[in-house]
Amino acid sequence: MSDKINKFIKAFLALSPEEKKRVAEIATAISQAPGPINESRIIKSFGLESLGSSTTVNFAPVPGSCPTCGK
Repeated sequence: MSDKINKFIKAFLALSPEEKKRVAEIATAISQAPGPINESRIIKSFGLESLGSSTTVNFAPVPGSCPTCGK
């Protein structure tokens, strides 16, 4: 299995039963949709606008080291 699938399954298993049901509904609808599927169509169709919003990343120095890379 690919690394992406492993990560998806791990994240899916951590969801609540209600969230798992919602993911299953979205996956079913996407797989049964006619025509090409793109990210913007998925976002609009399922009310996932928060996925399409941009995020600001601040690259300014922080006190101590980076929590991600340790530098």
